[in-house]
Amino acid sequence: MFINLKSLILNHKSRLYSVQGRTLHVVERRILLFVLLPFVLYGLYYVYENTNSKGIKTYAQDPLIVTYQGGPPPNPMFSVSDMFPGDEVEKIFNVENDSPEEEGVTMDAVKTDEFKAFAGILDVEIAEVGSSSLIFGGKLQAFFDSPPINLGYFPAGSDKNFRVKVKFPTDANNDYQEAKVVFNIIWQTTSAPIVLPPECAQLAGVITSVIEGTEGNDRIRGTVASELIIAKGGEDRVDAGRGDDCIVGGEGSDRDLDGGEGSDIILGGNGNDDIDGGSGNDTIYGNDGNDHIDAGAGDDTVYAGFGNDKIDGGAGKDKIYADEGNDHVDGDSGDDEIYGGAGNDKLEGSSGNDKLYGEEGNDDLRGDSGNDYLDGGPDIDVLRGNTGTDTCVNSETTFSCEL
Repeated sequence: MFINLKSLILNHKSRLYSVQGRTLHVVERRILLFVLLPFVLYGLYYVYENTNSKGIKTYAQDPLIVTYQGGPPPNPMFSVSDMFPGDEVEKIFNVENDSPEEEGVTMDAVKTDEFKAFAGILDVEIAEVGSSSLIFGGKLQAFFDSPPINLGYFPAGSDKNFRVKVKFPTDANNDYQEAKVVFNIIWQTTSAPIVLPPECAQLAGVITSVIEGTEGNDRIRGTVASELIIAKGGEDRVDAGRGDDCIVGGEGSDRDLDGGEGSDIILGGNGNDDIDGGSGNDTIYGNDGNDHIDAGAGDDTVYAGFGNDKIDGGAGKDKIYADEGNDHVDGDSGDDEIYGGAGNDKLEGSSGNDKLYGEEGNDDLRGDSGNDYLDGGPDIDVLRGNTGTDTCVNSETTFSCEL
């Protein structure tokens, strides 16, 4: 399989398949992504990865596959120079809709280099092979300046061949024999834009692809790109990989929602979830359920939601909101702020100059090492400053507190 060669603008799709090859779900999304060279696309978007033993696979996001003479298109597609009047350059490209659904397709071009305004002299003819009608005919510069050409709809699994012919007019003079123009043809689909959940709104324009799971127990692996990963129902395992990702756990007790590298936003859903923020400054929503949350390295923000949650802030300056339930929170290293919310909570600052707020319920607050501030809130609380110069307020019982 060869990637869709689009030098500057890409339309993306994500598809999931079962081990039997049956399509589980297709997610249509339109994304504009700017890159510099076609070979970068080959390295970045030719993705074929077995994500678990059940055979779910993630493919390149765009369903269009462009080939030239059975292989990847040249880089660049066209570099026209040293022409004499009457000379022609012709290339035929195959464009395949590698999708189980019908797709609308457009065609465009981008000029990357030019000398002596050569595009204004050259003629170009573009036609589907086997058709007597031209898709475009005129000056090459006019093709660059025109909006994308609508090629209609490609049925699922279909392909078409397109002939692109560049001609040096016979009446042109010799002043242009040393002229040059370099350009690429772009084929792209016309799919709907990505819709992010409100919690991930800050990643609009950053997310470049979508992976959607099933209602079963999926194992989903992301890529180096920034992705929207929707695990849906079941006990899922997600490794988002690199990039600033948005992970939506959905229904079910997910066994591992791992943000990996990058500053990720993770939504745990309504089950008893295991969430690992990984490295980066992550934002984690446990939502309902008795969740186990490890925020990982970085300055993280955690909203545990309802349920009896166990939370480890990891290294970094974290803000943790345990919310309702009898929660156990360990800020770990760094200067952390921890809010217990309603319920009988156990809050530990660990190392660093931490601020602990028990809030409602009979709470147990432990500053541990560092100069900590402990506020038990209403009800019957126990505050332990431990080592360091600690401040303890609003409690029935205090230990090792200076103030």
